Amino acid sequence: MTNPAKTRKVVLVSTDKLFLQDVRAALAQSDMIELVTVDKNVTELRGEIQETDSAAVIVDMDAARLEEIEALQRITRRLEGRTPVIVVTQEFNAAAVRILVQLQVADFLVKPITTADLVRSCIRALQGPGREQNTESQIYTFMPAAGGVGTTTLTLQTAFQLHHSVTRGASTCVVDLNFQQGACAEYLDLEPRFDIAEIENQPERLDRQLLDVMLSKHSSGLCVLAAPTRPSEMRSFNTDVVVRMLDLVSAYFDNVVIDMPRTWFPWTETVLLGSNKLYIVAEMTVPCLRHTQRLIQAIYETAGKEVKPNVIVNRFEQKMFDNGIKQADVEEILGEHFIGGIANNYRLVREAVDRGVPLHEIDPNANVVNDLKKIVLPEEFGAGPQKSRSLFGLGRGLLRKAG
Repeated sequence: MTNPAKTRKVVLVSTDKLFLQDVRAALAQSDMIELVTVDKNVTELRGEIQETDSAAVIVDMDAARLEEIEALQRITRRLEGRTPVIVVTQEFNAAAVRILVQLQVADFLVKPITTADLVRSCIRALQGPGREQNTESQIYTFMPAAGGVGTTTLTLQTAFQLHHSVTRGASTCVVDLNFQQGACAEYLDLEPRFDIAEIENQPERLDRQLLDVMLSKHSSGLCVLAAPTRPSEMRSFNTDVVVRMLDLVSAYFDNVVIDMPRTWFPWTETVLLGSNKLYIVAEMTVPCLRHTQRLIQAIYETAGKEVKPNVIVNRFEQKMFDNGIKQADVEEILGEHFIGGIANNYRLVREAVDRGVPLHEIDPNANVVNDLKKIVLPEEFGAGPQKSRSLFGLGRGLLRKAG
């Protein structure tokens, strides 16, 4: 049941029945938006928008048709800037875009669009033009406490959840910093294309064009920056190379999710300091939890108190009459650093890895998927978002201009 104090009315004008159906389904669970649909062409409107007392308007139209543009002009004049208007059209038209800019529409989307994109556009419009927008990239770093704890699986699933999120979804890139034995690309059946040797001695050569060539792109739109594995080459790379790479990636992607190697390198501290969120992935064994304690201490000793490690216990099991480790033991050992457990669903994870697909593609409501979402996207489960600042994001605007 929606809360009248929070609900904002949004009017959708469209004759596209499939589009109407998709938008209704997307907003059905929202406690922020109440959707009102008007099944008419924009040229047929005779005051329906004004009568609804809407907080925002979505107009599905053909921006290449003069009569529809004129109808939109009449609507914007009547609204007098009080209500933001979002325009959805079938194809891009440069001349129409200039007119839409002059009409000061809140947003302009070209079909086909995802319902998540439309919902995000609505939320931005409802928040108003005065809202300060965060242009910095958000960096999420995953670090294993031991081998084989499932760090890569959680890294990739987090990236997909951020990429499709209503509240944080936007362009997302996974960066596999495990140069010797990384598996991010293989988990998604992609070819790793990041050639470190090409920029190792001249990191300044890595620009937007070269980065685009080296990115592996998933069908969902998620990008992966991963190098071909070199198991026999156990060596480090210059910190400048890693920093330049992450600085460039954070300049062009809204979300960056990093899969860290277990080994500590000279650039590890820099990556930790540049992260908005640091997640240590552990499992419910005594040796792993003890090592997690030591890892937390090492992070504080090298990176200081600016970095707070958050521990996720993977393959988390809570059995009533089990003599093994219980949740109370984990909480006692890890204290405030423990932020949640991920259910043990070996069959699902194994199938996803073998097929090269994300977990949610097999089962969108799986316990593993929901457990991780509660940790990474707490605001979508009723908790407020936690704001933080990334050091890599400081160069974001400059790199965009230079690119």
